[in-house]
Amino acid sequence: MTEHGSAGPPPSNSHRATEVGNVPRRGRSVFWAIAGMFLLVAVVGTVLQGIVMVAVLQPLETREARARAELVASEIANAIATAPRPPDRAELDSLIARNRPAGVRGLLIVYQSRDGAVASSRPDAARFLPPELGGVRRDSTFPPPAGERRRYELITRRTVSRGDTPVGEVRVFRRVRSGGLAVLRMARTSLLFLPIDIAVSIAGGLVMVRVLVGRLRSMELLTGRVAEGDLSVRIADRSGDEIGRLAQQLDRMTDRLAEARAQLEGNEQQRRKLFADVTHELATPLTSIRGYAETLLDPNVKVSGEERTQYVRGLLDESSRLDRLIRDMFELARLEADASQLAREPLDWAALCRNTIERFESRSRKIGLKLVWRGGADEAWIDADGRRIERVLDNLLVNALRYVPEGGTVELGLEPDSDRKRFRLTVSDDGPGVPAEELPHVFERFYRGARDPKARDQSGSGLGLAIVKEIVERHGGTVAASVRSPRGLTIAVELPARAAV
Repeated sequence: MTEHGSAGPPPSNSHRATEVGNVPRRGRSVFWAIAGMFLLVAVVGTVLQGIVMVAVLQPLETREARARAELVASEIANAIATAPRPPDRAELDSLIARNRPAGVRGLLIVYQSRDGAVASSRPDAARFLPPELGGVRRDSTFPPPAGERRRYELITRRTVSRGDTPVGEVRVFRRVRSGGLAVLRMARTSLLFLPIDIAVSIAGGLVMVRVLVGRLRSMELLTGRVAEGDLSVRIADRSGDEIGRLAQQLDRMTDRLAEARAQLEGNEQQRRKLFADVTHELATPLTSIRGYAETLLDPNVKVSGEERTQYVRGLLDESSRLDRLIRDMFELARLEADASQLAREPLDWAALCRNTIERFESRSRKIGLKLVWRGGADEAWIDADGRRIERVLDNLLVNALRYVPEGGTVELGLEPDSDRKRFRLTVSDDGPGVPAEELPHVFERFYRGARDPKARDQSGSGLGLAIVKEIVERHGGTVAASVRSPRGLTIAVELPARAAV
């Protein structure tokens, strides 16, 4: 025993709208990715410069300085050894000055004879020499005197001999650069690597741009596919930066579009089905009415007075059926469109149930059915539209009485839940019931389940339970159908209790 019902309004997407509205505004930024790329390029360029300077330039510079120093030392030693007579201090200073390599800075040339005389490329060279010059080891360094910031290291030495007799020694020192001078030199040397830095930066920038362009192209692909009607494509970019969040927004937008299209398609199918159902339901009584009318108006058909009365009664019955169908359709349409407001007021649901049973008592007794009230609550106060809740009770009882065979029983029960925040009304019968697989369709419009041929009334509009569902849900309640053991059907309606004042 079933009646067709509305599938109800489409599910709300408010939670999805909230989710889209609450997309985090802060997070990782593509700016930091680009900044990190260029910082990495700068660090790598600096490290490469340092490595090249330490591993390549400095050894080359030391080797070149040593070679020049050895050449200078050899030339000075040869000049002293081949001189007609041992040169005096002034001649030595002039000789050293002439042989000092041009364009080479930081070299200190010192000649010391066996008698202790010292000649140098600097007038104050003695200040830079250790107390015992002969004890200085090759490549050793010695600290500068007080007040002098420069430090020197010995890079080569050459013994001067006249004949077979050593007469002195030429030593060449190189200035050791301090931290500030080293940094300055590195800065000057960095200019040599400027083309490399530019090339590395361009390569890093191209890589970054290629990555960004690839991510943007995926968005272009999505929008193009969506424009063509394909709503299954997704970007699935979870990077968390601006582009990633934009990709997530586009995915959510596509999800919403897919849901909207599915809903539109479902509504279209529902509209077509409803149109077909309405056409069929209206055609049935109209066909009967037309048949009766044509029979009565056909002069070739002889109709007795009793038959005429029967035909007229049939016209009235079919007209009443058509009127009920139109009224129910209009009521359901108003409920679904929320065209009429609920006139809520404090209502004792238990008292309304008892009054409704009294109204149906004589009708149920006439058709041989037993109507039983098993209310578990003396009072059940709710905030509801009394006329609409009475319509719910009427439809439930009419539906039960229509299909329960003679001798059957229809029971009504009303009980509060454990915390008395809701009341539960149950309407149970021992009729033919509904197969379990058809229960989800009980409240759909014009749904017709398996009919018992012994059912006393087959003229229902098919909208009674759909109207019940709409009224109950508009009151914030729920309605459900279940199979009753061993046979029959139970429909349960739950409504929220009235808040305590």
